[in-house]
Amino acid sequence: MAQAQPLNLDLPRCRLGEGMFWDAITSRLFWVDIDGQQIHSCNALGRDLQTISTRLPVSFVFPIEGATLLAGLADAIALLDRATGQETSLATLNLPEGHRLNDGKCDPDGRLWAGTINTSNEPSETAALYRLGQHGLSEIEGGYKNANGKAWSPDGAVMYHADTSRGIIWQYDYDLQTGVADHKRVFVNLGEANPDGLTSDADGNVYAAIFGGSCVQVFSPRGARIDEIAVPVPNVTSCAFGGEDLRTLFITTAFEGMDDAALKAAPLSGHVFFIDRTVAGQPSPPPSKQHIPSPQDPR
Repeated sequence: MAQAQPLNLDLPRCRLGEGMFWDAITSRLFWVDIDGQQIHSCNALGRDLQTISTRLPVSFVFPIEGATLLAGLADAIALLDRATGQETSLATLNLPEGHRLNDGKCDPDGRLWAGTINTSNEPSETAALYRLGQHGLSEIEGGYKNANGKAWSPDGAVMYHADTSRGIIWQYDYDLQTGVADHKRVFVNLGEANPDGLTSDADGNVYAAIFGGSCVQVFSPRGARIDEIAVPVPNVTSCAFGGEDLRTLFITTAFEGMDDAALKAAPLSGHVFFIDRTVAGQPSPPPSKQHIPSPQDPR
């Protein structure tokens, strides 16, 4: 079994690293520490680190224009000015107590999908899956405890969605013209395993970060597990392809909830990892202007 390696041990450890994204325009990685309320970016070698602190927990981020970032905060999607920290709201959610935005990913046309998570000790199925459009965030599907990672097939005709608490990755028929996902069915049922962030490669294989599983599992378009990438920490949270040829898989991890004994056994928890692959990944687009609402008043 191939094993991922730390990208650069001088990079900050994340309490809850998430949202790995490769920006092809600037050749930089972006990821977040949700609970640490920080956005990080660096080059493909793990150097030239830049960090921005946020007002609220931040679950995903995309560079969209110049010095502007689009970020998923606790209950809102907002534009952030990298230089000033000014926050301009694009869309807000009236979420129940103990809920926040979770993983966010764009379809091949730059249409942003995001889930929410119920973080209470005994979560009910009150989280949901949303799609961002000109009129804000629309709830597409409820009944989740943790609506998590998303990915698309190379032609954009299939959408995948990780239902973490149920251990299921769902599959939908997807219409790129309208952003409609339907005909939901089970892609893979992982039983007790917890699929987190997802990505896919040029052959249509789906990569699933397994939280608590110390690995990224790889599934063929038919749902057969064809590979497993070991990560030397338990909590593997998200993954994305990057580098000039999109053949490097970058992986975020977390140390949230680990006691002293667990941290001693897995001291690299919270670091960013990487592994080179023979099959290139698919490009990951940032949100497209045609699919985001007009900015509201800045904070």
